Order: sequence, then structure tokens, then C-alpha cells
Amino acid sequence: MKLERFKSILLVLLVISSIVLTVNKWFNEKLWPEGYNFFSDVSSRFSFDTSSPVKFNPNEEVLKPAKIIINNTGNHVLYTKSSAEYQSLYADIKNILIKAFNTDDYTETSIQEWNNNLKSKSCYFSYPVTYDYGFLLSQITNKYQTSSGYCREFLISYDTRVSSALNLYIKDDRSEEIVKKRISYDTTSISSLIEASSLSDEQNYYSFELNFDMNSDDPVEQPVTIDSDVLISITEKNLPLIVEKNVFDDIIDNSSVYSQILSLFGINTSTIRRYVENDNSMVFVENYATIKLKTNGLLDYKAVDTSMGIELSGSNSYESINSCITFVNSVNDALFSGSEMYYEISSDIADIKSRTYTLKFDYYIKDNMISTQRDVFDMDHSIIIEVVSGKIVSYKQVCKEYKSTTEVISCPSAIDAIDSLSTSFYQFGEQVKDVFMAYTYNSIQNSWVPCWFIETSEGVISMVPLMGGVAE
Repeated sequence: MKLERFKSILLVLLVISSIVLTVNKWFNEKLWPEGYNFFSDVSSRFSFDTSSPVKFNPNEEVLKPAKIIINNTGNHVLYTKSSAEYQSLYADIKNILIKAFNTDDYTETSIQEWNNNLKSKSCYFSYPVTYDYGFLLSQITNKYQTSSGYCREFLISYDTRVSSALNLYIKDDRSEEIVKKRISYDTTSISSLIEASSLSDEQNYYSFELNFDMNSDDPVEQPVTIDSDVLISITEKNLPLIVEKNVFDDIIDNSSVYSQILSLFGINTSTIRRYVENDNSMVFVENYATIKLKTNGLLDYKAVDTSMGIELSGSNSYESINSCITFVNSVNDALFSGSEMYYEISSDIADIKSRTYTLKFDYYIKDNMISTQRDVFDMDHSIIIEVVSGKIVSYKQVCKEYKSTTEVISCPSAIDAIDSLSTSFYQFGEQVKDVFMAYTYNSIQNSWVPCWFIETSEGVISMVPLMGGVAE
């Protein structure tokens, strides 16, 4: 009798499990063409994203601020991702943003107050690209948020007389309007780093401190203005030269490399058709996509049409973006495991409101970007991805690993680089948005060297000819 009862219970459990598995398959959007899943369409009508938890990219490094600057009464010290101080500061910054974003009681303030705090004891940080407030809030709080406005630059100041309060300033990247919010916060850790910065030998000045943001009556003496928040170094830098390694060298004989890449792109290595081009580049063709591994180091994936790409998870634009970043990270792990270089996003996210968009990324080493060889790859960035309706339909990536060497080169200060440019370099009335250093390939020396670059408000980026030489 007991045996019969056990069989009945087991049969019921098997029936229930089969029903659960069947329902899961029915509700799985990947089993249906775009827009054809009746069950998914119905369930989506009863989902509310305004405050529900959202799946976010676990690789938070990509979405951290590009730089953190500690200001201490005229002394400005720049911290980037490679420094231990950066990680400690970011932990504070994240906690401050979480606290500030919980309420909306901000007050408007002026650029004068912003600049005054930059010259006093404060912490300035900026992101590599422009976000909309909603996306950044969602990243920080792990909940879907909607908010208007565009953010990139932030400032934290505190009253030295009150150790439990500070002000958070946010500058809108489009309107230039500035708002602030006062919050309660233990400032012990951030104030200790501010005090320690007074011992630094760095000599940096904001553009407004040098009056470079002011228009001059004589355009010959000052043909261009520089955004007030651009940090300008007046000290030279010694940076290592870097070398490159092409991951696709001898790709024909390296099946372990291309098999792993094909697997990431969802391509069955046992059934795919392949052929070798005259330059020994490998081309893999299936019914829905083509992927090329070129001997110059370019990975080029393309779906046959926009409905046949690589499916990204996520029901909204925020989740889709994070899923795309996660995919990039998986490709980079396969190509450059253990490498000292990293990548950062280079395209604004502010206007992405749907699951159709383009994302761009660039490689970095020693906190400096590696400029892409446009004449070789016909690309302005290291990675370019096109997503349509939540599917990757085009993916291009420069598959070269860059490593620093023991050879060091002496680079001029930012202010010397700006002064070296002739007035013919600029157009009258032009404004400089950023001054930064990046590695570029020198075909004469056959090596990668650091150079200064200038980006205008129109998005035009120009290289400053290198001055200096290899340091002893």
C-alpha cells in the first residue's frame, strides 16, 4: 500500500514539473520571432518598471567616473582608476549619490558658487560620457528610475566646521544649470584625503583660474576659450611607451582562439561554413550572420538582417545597455585575459530611450586612452556595436593587446601643448571641451607614444604634435 502511495506522489510531482517546464518555454521570448510571443506580450502589459528591481551589469568598472579631483584651497590632485585613493573615494561617492537621489529637494545655484567650491576644499568627479539622470540613478540604486536632465559633472563640498554634513552639486550637461542638495554624511574618510592632498607635488589649475574660459578682446592672443572645469597641468609627465600584440596573428592555426569567439557569438563551430581570404583572414558564414577575423586584428560580425542578431536580455533600454556591456566584457575576457589594459564607454547614453542604439568603447592603459588607427581599421573607436530592437546586428572590435614597456618618454605639460599650437589651428570663437593625453601610433618610430589631444565643443578631436623625447 505504501509503495502504491509513493508511486502516486511521484507521478503527481512529474506532472507538475512537466507543466512548469512547458510554461517556462512558452514564456521564453527567445523561442519566438520578434513580436510573435503571445504569452510574453500579454505578461508585459501587466509589468510595472517604475520602482521594480532591475538586472544590472555586474561590471561596475565601466560605469564609474573617469576622474576624481580633490581640491584643497587652490591645490588640485587628479585620481584615476589605477590609484588606491580612487577606489576609496568612489566608495564615498557612491554612498553620497545614493543618499542624495532618495529625495528631490534640490535648490538652484550659480556657476560662481560652483567655481568658489572648486577653489576650496571639495571633491569634483566626472563621467566619461553624458548620462540621463534616470540611467545613472538606476545604476546607483539598482531600481528602474525615470528623471529628466543630463548629467556628467558633480561636485561635493563640505563645511569644515560641521563634520556630519555636505553639499552635492550637479551640473546639467546640456542646459549648464546647477542644482545642489545638502545631506547628512560622515565626512571623515573624504576629509582625510582632502587634507592629504595638500602634500602633493602636482601642479594643476582649472581653466577659469587661469582666465582661459574668458573671451579676449584680441583674438590673435587668445583665439580659443577653454571650458572652465578643464583641469590643465603645468608639469611634465613621464609615461611608458607601449607595444602591441595582434591576437589574430596565425589565426588559421589557432583554433582555440576562434572557437571561443564563435561560441560567444552563438555560432555552432561544427556546422558553420568557413573559408580563408587571400590575406589569410578567416571568414565564417552561417544562415543568419557572417563573422570575419582579419589578419590586421579586426573582428567583424554582421547579422544578415536586423531580426537575426544576438539577443540581449532586458525589457527596457537600461537593461539592454547593461546586457550589451556585459557581452563586451565576455569578449574582452576571452581575448585579453589578465591584460593590464581596460576599456571605457565613449558614446553618450543620454538620448538612448529604446533598445535600438549604438555603443562605442575605447581601450585604456596607464589611465590613458589608446587612439584607434583609422587608416587601418576605418574606425574612430576600438569597439563599435549596433543594436536594433534588443539584438546586436553589428559588432566590430580591434583585437590587439597593448602592454607597457620599461622605456619611458618625457611629455610636455598640457599648458605647453596648448601654447605650442599656432593660431591657424583654431577657428575663431571655438571652445575647447577637453584636453587629454592618449597613446597614438608613430609610423616613423614604429611605436606607440603618448600625445596630447584637444576636443572642441563641436566634437572635433585633434592631436598636438609631440614635443620631447625618450627619458633616460
